[in-house]
Amino acid sequence: MKIVIIGAGMYVTGRNNTGTGTVLSSLAELSKKIRFEKITVVSKSESSRNDVEEAQKRINKILGTNVVIEFEPLGAEPLVKLNALCATEKYDLAIISVPDHLHFENTQILLENRINCLVVKPFTPTTSEALRLIKIQKSNQVYGAVEFHKRYDETNLYIKKTLAEKSLGKLLYFTVDYSQRIKIPLTIFSGWSDKTNIFQYLGVHYVDLIYFLTGFIPIRVNAIGTNGILKSKGVDSYDSVHAQIIWREAQGTDEFISSFNTNWIDPNITSALSDQKYKVIGTLGRIECDQKNRGVELVTEKTGIQQINPYFSDYLPNENGNLKFSGYGHRSIEQFVLDVEALKEGKTSLEKLEKSRPTFSSSLISTNVIETVNKSLEKKGEWLNILAQ
Repeated sequence: MKIVIIGAGMYVTGRNNTGTGTVLSSLAELSKKIRFEKITVVSKSESSRNDVEEAQKRINKILGTNVVIEFEPLGAEPLVKLNALCATEKYDLAIISVPDHLHFENTQILLENRINCLVVKPFTPTTSEALRLIKIQKSNQVYGAVEFHKRYDETNLYIKKTLAEKSLGKLLYFTVDYSQRIKIPLTIFSGWSDKTNIFQYLGVHYVDLIYFLTGFIPIRVNAIGTNGILKSKGVDSYDSVHAQIIWREAQGTDEFISSFNTNWIDPNITSALSDQKYKVIGTLGRIECDQKNRGVELVTEKTGIQQINPYFSDYLPNENGNLKFSGYGHRSIEQFVLDVEALKEGKTSLEKLEKSRPTFSSSLISTNVIETVNKSLEKKGEWLNILAQ
């Protein structure tokens, strides 16, 4: 199997001490049971070569693997170089982890080269881009999915089961509170944080999650943003975005509302990179879910106070005492790779995957919400209808 990874940032390599490098760590773990003929990381800048090489050495040492990761700089004409590379190498799948506004142009090239694609959320910022990619994907009969890893978190799966059992009665509302450290827009994403906002980049996780948990369809939205801190530091983006979404039963008339409070101006000394909580309220009960505080607190002289989520992506001992990369972040990537392998072997079909995965088509729902939220922000909180699905 040949794999190409578009982007060499935090989620791919874990550079600048930002984490494990979920993408490369996942592929290294998978190499214990799947043979990878080639893994290539591409990035516009030659400077990313060191990040990729350092990640390869670190991950192989931790996991006891021997994965070889090639690096290809795309240079001044990245799309031209990417197209030529894909046409030559005939990759089986691609993982796209680039800034939001570059998702469309990169994914389009990959799909046109008949490469199965996993796009790190969001799918695209606009509905028109999403529809064009879906059309190309279906025309070329390849698999397209979005890396909405919260669908694989056992906590969320338990809540999905609880809602399916109608234990909460009729749903009334969801509340979502999600924030990140200010170093994300100011440092880690400093080159493009002014081309997105915290709802589009991060809040979209919970738009997809609510759809996944309930099967309800978003129909109306309003949103307002606050400004000040980021703009004073040279980043033209909202400090926080506050959105309300009305959801309607897919095959019925029941409705509920969700309220989102999202920001990326938390102090860098907070106990975790992300602080995230949500509640589900129904006529017969409630669920409260703290997705930051998983019951593990680490206090050291070096790191200060940290609240650890060992269930997302981490190196943990297996039954033999050797480190293994595991967690729902890993499972999201692993499942995509296994799905592509199953497609190649004729063990599944695009039609079957469409019913149970965060495919391009199902992710159109979250993209519709993003676009409508952005329009409502421009209109200072006006209620707007979301495009029909």
